Amino acid sequence: MTIKIYGHPWSINTRKVLAAIAENGQEAELVLVMVPKGEHKAASHLALHPFGKVPVLEHDGVVIYETRAIQRYLQHLAPRSALVPSEAVAAARVEQWMSVADSYFIPFAHPLLVEVLFRRFIGGEQQAEVIRAGREGMGFALDVANEHLKKSAFFAGNGFSLADIHWMPYLDYLTQTGEAEPIRAREHLFAWWERVSARPSWQRVARSGPQPYERGITADVIEKLYPG
Repeated sequence: MTIKIYGHPWSINTRKVLAAIAENGQEAELVLVMVPKGEHKAASHLALHPFGKVPVLEHDGVVIYETRAIQRYLQHLAPRSALVPSEAVAAARVEQWMSVADSYFIPFAHPLLVEVLFRRFIGGEQQAEVIRAGREGMGFALDVANEHLKKSAFFAGNGFSLADIHWMPYLDYLTQTGEAEPIRAREHLFAWWERVSARPSWQRVARSGPQPYERGITADVIEKLYPG
């Protein structure tokens, strides 16, 4: 049965799942959920994800929500994938650096991106204080990541993994929206970003259609690519 991913191609967490699928060489159907129009809060989507978020996976009668759970399921379907290393230390590093992102980076980067990138799609006034706090707050996590990547080609060691994917959508949007300086200023982090963002799997996910940072793009233009 076809893997279906209910989500939006601009959604950060949808991109994490689609990147894992592309990296694994798997195929999936993206079922468009128009988040800018509130479709993630519709009854039909709440039946799949009671918290009204994206993405959601549906496969062979199984419905799974939450990004990490979906990625783990995908790994069981692609057992030879190296996105979760079999070696104990490397596997622990994957979890460590995903947790670092969740706890110390994303709480600042995500609100910043909402304001500088997505505010024009979801409406409301841009919050200058949120932008300031995001820029200031994410610096320490970037410092720690930069120091780690001085000694390691990827977050979990010498191999690309889910830990790298976990950080990538944020850095992509930051570097595309005038917020690139904190990344460029950190030599080893920036070198890592140039390596991982050039991967064909990421190019397939992040450059396959209209992007939210492009001028003149509206939220509903994406519907033309996914007529359903």
